[in-house]
Amino acid sequence: REDSASAAVLILLYEHDQKIKTVFIQRPDYEGVHGGQISFPGGKSEKNDSDLISTALREAEEEIAIISEKVEIVGALTPLFIPVSNIVVTPVVGWTENRPDYRPDPEEVSFVIEADLARFLAHSIVKSRPMEIRGEKIDVRYFDYEGHVIWGATAMILHERLESIQPPG
Repeated sequence: REDSASAAVLILLYEHDQKIKTVFIQRPDYEGVHGGQISFPGGKSEKNDSDLISTALREAEEEIAIISEKVEIVGALTPLFIPVSNIVVTPVVGWTENRPDYRPDPEEVSFVIEADLARFLAHSIVKSRPMEIRGEKIDVRYFDYEGHVIWGATAMILHERLESIQPPG
């Protein structure tokens, strides 16, 4: 989309308690379309970002104090257009050797969810429920992680990440 903004999110992976973990944030409730939602750390690209990897790392550092220098970039997933906010989001996958010391910025993050990636492979975690989106009631599939509803673009990005680690079938 030519008129859309660019953004990036960081899918941070690390080992902790003999499990591969990733991190989500819950955004504070606010009037915008993403208020109160659970997402990967990330946001819009800024002029000073050299590329979308820089965007993902800068945003993760601002939001939850991830130290960019300690993140090894593994790759990126398929960019995803989000019509409601007219943004193309590029998911960047990174690995860090140690569990981060999360320090959420209260302006941008209500809380951090440290998630066991393997738990998302269980079919029982995928649920659906009716949601009202732009005045229309539709059945939405989502991940129910310990009572946290992970849906929309974040669920689509997570699904692509899981597909790359799970054998088909």
